[in-house]
Amino acid sequence: MKDIRQTLPELRKAKGWSRDRLAHSAFAVDKEGTSAAQIAAIELGKRRASPRTMAALAQALDVAPTVFAEYRLALARHVLDEQKVGLDQAIENLEAAGIEPVEVDVREIKEHSHLNRRNQR
Repeated sequence: MKDIRQTLPELRKAKGWSRDRLAHSAFAVDKEGTSAAQIAAIELGKRRASPRTMAALAQALDVAPTVFAEYRLALARHVLDEQKVGLDQAIENLEAAGIEPVEVDVREIKEHSHLNRRNQR
């Protein structure tokens, strides 16, 4: 599986775009913007792209943001984050993902959850 360091320059070069051109197009999508220097740092593995940046770059390149493996991982982290979606929803999302079950009981997970520990204080 390719990471963003490989995918981003491939997509950019397939359009014949420089980093400056991509940065300009991404700014048109998201006014917070992404500079050519940030794009270079992402492509060189010196900087991580936020989900927002990946979404803007993808839209500028006219591809789905899920083309970036890191974006898919960020989405998975979000839907599995008990503090953002709630523990029951996170467990439901995990079960719906069809991932092979691990040998941990759901009750044990709930006992050790951040939300449960916070509620016990």
